[in-house]
Amino acid sequence: MTFVERTIRLDYPHFVWGKDIRVEAGPDDLEVSGVVPALQQDYNAAPDALRSYMQAIRRFGGPKRQGKNSSHIEFANADSDRKLIKFVQRFGPVVVSSLRTEEREIPPKGPFEFQTTQTISVARQNLAELRSEHLAYRSALHLVSELQRGKQSEVGTLRRCVVEIVENVYTWPRQWERELQLRANHGYAGEPQWLFRQDSVEHLWRCRYHVTRENSGDPLRESILAMSPIRASHNVICELVNAFAPLVYLWGDGPVEAPHWDLIGGIRPVLYYILRREYLQASGIGICRNTDCRNLFEIERFGQEFCGDVCSRLQRQREYWQKRGKKMRKQRLKT
Repeated sequence: MTFVERTIRLDYPHFVWGKDIRVEAGPDDLEVSGVVPALQQDYNAAPDALRSYMQAIRRFGGPKRQGKNSSHIEFANADSDRKLIKFVQRFGPVVVSSLRTEEREIPPKGPFEFQTTQTISVARQNLAELRSEHLAYRSALHLVSELQRGKQSEVGTLRRCVVEIVENVYTWPRQWERELQLRANHGYAGEPQWLFRQDSVEHLWRCRYHVTRENSGDPLRESILAMSPIRASHNVICELVNAFAPLVYLWGDGPVEAPHWDLIGGIRPVLYYILRREYLQASGIGICRNTDCRNLFEIERFGQEFCGDVCSRLQRQREYWQKRGKKMRKQRLKT
């Protein structure tokens, strides 16, 4: 696979849930609050998941060894509540279960300044849903990584990924209904800018069946009834990214394709827009070969097997001493 480094324009719309985000963790939920940006300088200073992705990836002209710093990789590798909370504190809630706004006064900083107010969004992020979203997204990125191998894709890996995806996204239709009600309660016109119906869930279950089924051994039956695990896995990714269809609109002096700017329901549409790009471009998502790491990372050069220099060194040292120790044991047995 050949990677061509190029510089991409960064004049994209801002995808900001809030500025100065704070998180208070409860037993079942996170209360996430952030200042609603009002000025361009507020947007520039606020965290932006899509901009983080654009700036972190080497093939977009970014610095070296940034393959784990992108927002989508950070979320996929957030394998503890502490890491998930840190992600939410940086970018905002992934899926909003409830929302309210408050007007807070800003004390004047000097004797010649007036007292002003700022609008604060306060959202609830259910912890169980956040964990479920992490598992589904990590499996989706892992699945994209495995599908990049084409016919060499390992069926066992495809099965594990598809099963975990299906088991963690089947509640999306209920979440769509909840967001529809949330939008109505807050005066937002129209339906949510993503769509995942029950027939999408049923399609995923059919794909799951074809990925996990055992070959019957009957060539005629297989040719009529079966869908290959690789094809079924591709269909799973297509179903996920099609739920969050992007828009094409004018921004600045030219058109861009990007998620919808309405993030009232959380930043999940941005994450799946990034997944869409990774899948279509087959750009190279790797799993670190360090057995103590196994984190996802963006491949920056051909043949890269590790997420960073530290993991590369540790794994090679481990393999060296395993090989060296085996020889030393053999020599001890001879004496």
